[in-house]
Amino acid sequence: MRGGFGFVKMTKTQRIPLAKIASPHGVKGLVKIFPFGEDIELLESMDVYADDTPVKITLKNALGKFILAEIDIIQSREDAEKWSGTELCVDQDALPAIDEDDTYYYHDLIGLKAADETGQEIGSVIAVDNYGAGDLLEIRKNSGEKFLLPFTDEHVPTVDIEAGTVTIIPMEEL
Repeated sequence: MRGGFGFVKMTKTQRIPLAKIASPHGVKGLVKIFPFGEDIELLESMDVYADDTPVKITLKNALGKFILAEIDIIQSREDAEKWSGTELCVDQDALPAIDEDDTYYYHDLIGLKAADETGQEIGSVIAVDNYGAGDLLEIRKNSGEKFLLPFTDEHVPTVDIEAGTVTIIPMEEL
């Protein structure tokens, strides 16, 4: 007999972190959120997950580099402490397209080849970090060494997502 049931391997949609629960705020379960991007309102308008738990977020107000928020699964300071450090993620496929030139999602940069201005490959982008003073590309050289480079026009004059490359000017060359 021909036919039958085929099995299709289902792949889990990749989730992208938009923010992280930084710490409790007060005793009623409010939390400080550290945003990873500029459009923090996406946390209210999209399906958001803390680990694999769907959550509903209500943003309150800015507190310096943090945003004060209410999250439906957090009802007390103790709950907030348990969830501290948890990333708030959305499905990659649900992210809106970016229409602006020179604006990228962090995950689009990871894996790009890093080359100098002559086109010689130096390594690849393995992470994008921001410790509060600006975005940094973490680059692993072909030798295995890693270094951080400010993600500025001065140090990264060209990003070509389609070609899979970034042109970099390492700090020691400036």
